[in-house]
Amino acid sequence: MSVMEGDPVILHTNLSEILNDDTILWGFGPKESVISQIARKNDLTSFFVADEVSFAGRLQVDQKTGSLTIRNTRNRHSGQYKLTISREKTTSRIFHVDVFDVVVETDGVKSVSVTEGESVILQNDATELQKNDLIVWRFGDKGILLAKIDVETNKLSLNHADERFRNKLQLEQNGSLTITNARPEHTGLYEVQIRGRDSSQRFLVSVSADLGWSSTVMAGIVVAVLLLAGLLAAVVIYYRHWISKLEKQVAEEEKVEGMEGRTVVLNTGTTLQNGDEIKWWFGDDKNPITQNSEWISTDADISCDVTDERFRNKVQLGGGTGDLIICYIRTIHSGVYKVQISSKTRIKNKRFIVTVNGE
Repeated sequence: MSVMEGDPVILHTNLSEILNDDTILWGFGPKESVISQIARKNDLTSFFVADEVSFAGRLQVDQKTGSLTIRNTRNRHSGQYKLTISREKTTSRIFHVDVFDVVVETDGVKSVSVTEGESVILQNDATELQKNDLIVWRFGDKGILLAKIDVETNKLSLNHADERFRNKLQLEQNGSLTITNARPEHTGLYEVQIRGRDSSQRFLVSVSADLGWSSTVMAGIVVAVLLLAGLLAAVVIYYRHWISKLEKQVAEEEKVEGMEGRTVVLNTGTTLQNGDEIKWWFGDDKNPITQNSEWISTDADISCDVTDERFRNKVQLGGGTGDLIICYIRTIHSGVYKVQISSKTRIKNKRFIVTVNGE
């Protein structure tokens, strides 16, 4: 898990509840020094967190699940964390945390909001470029290189390797960047640096999903229905049934807001049965984030192996419901999520519009 200095880190046990005779142990560093322990005996819970200088006042343990939160992180909190759960048998997991420096050289953060399908124009405010300037654009927490231009040689390069930005980037001679046909996955933090001058600008881009027809189109449909109603009763019945279906689809859409660094849960609103199939998608990607073809109900949350780097080590499924649990969510995770639950007797679809706000 990679975080910026000052952000919190939440390390999840994936337990829904600590049971009697359970012991949860958290260790840190190569020597696995104990920084927290929580145990339950005869329905009573006891716990402690380390008060050593490096963690003083920063550790918080969830008494229900045993999950550990490190608040207000610093570089010294980077390293290996080991979770040991003693139940009927002892299991352990390893977390690797990397806390990186805050970028200091910046002229401020500008907010840019557009609707899906529009172009995002990020203006380089440098009044006059110099002969030796090298302009570099980066995206996201990992600083993915998007584009660069060497003013001296007039050499320009764009990132065509990242599927999200392929054939969508335009870099002007003045260093301004345009993202055409924007999608929710383009939401996030962008930074332009003029190397050699120690100058940079940052932009927080938010791309809202296009939720469907405009009010003008909807008004036209209503007028058409009213006109046809005077001609045939059968047409009236058809349109009433059609509108009812539309209203039902709208009811199956939910808006979710979360703060960067927190956990967001997308609720399916149903209880899964053994043998059900569940699939979760993000944005326009045709490949599911996660899928389970033969569901087996369980009380514990289920960790998921995903191929999408944006969700690696962040995604779990609720054991009884298939809820999508996104841990330590970032602005890059803003966008449209879709779930489909299939069984022998039903198919349920639901959409979520997720907006992640920076702290």
